[in-house]
Amino acid sequence: MGQQCFPIHLSEAVSGGFRLSDRGHTLMHISYEHDIDSFMDGTRGMLLERIMGESGLQWDGGAFCLDTAPERLPETVFQFGQALTRIYDLTFLSRSNVGSTFYDDLADFLSRMVDEDKIQRDYHPEVPNAQVYPVDYRIEGRGEVPLFLYGVPNRDKARLTTIMLSYFHRHELAFESILVFEDQADITRKDLARLSDVGGDMISSLESHQDFNRKLLRRIAA
Repeated sequence: MGQQCFPIHLSEAVSGGFRLSDRGHTLMHISYEHDIDSFMDGTRGMLLERIMGESGLQWDGGAFCLDTAPERLPETVFQFGQALTRIYDLTFLSRSNVGSTFYDDLADFLSRMVDEDKIQRDYHPEVPNAQVYPVDYRIEGRGEVPLFLYGVPNRDKARLTTIMLSYFHRHELAFESILVFEDQADITRKDLARLSDVGGDMISSLESHQDFNRKLLRRIAA
């Protein structure tokens, strides 16, 4: 998210305790670059509902809010900030600045390295709302743990992949992962750090043939 910040306002809740609110700042900021009606619909709308359900967020006249008891205020402030960050990250789903041949080159490489019957493209794992968390490639791994492979041509896909892998970890999904960049040097250090926290092996580019071969072959089923 770079330097994106969210104001958090504190007031007394009607039911007692405190209410945290962003006073509509999050959606206002999103509206600068996105149509809010479109943002609240489709895939992003489903993910927004999921985030609100998991974090306990409520609507308050266009603002996101979260009620808390006084003794839980510090941890709730942190929880509220995390939820707003996840909501803002949904804006990356609407961008598709992908390399013109990157995915085709990646598909061609995999077809030469892995038997077709061991690969599933656009795979939906067994997690809630799986249809909005597609995996670029599911490959049969060694043992019973599958290998999830993502192509990462740009910063937006890096951030989206971070969101997806984090979601899988929260649901304790068993998998290993390989992240293949078009050019890892194009990804900011902060985005790369976040992705490395949740991802597995990384391939700096498709030109790193030996590295890709080694990391892929040691993880896939014989």
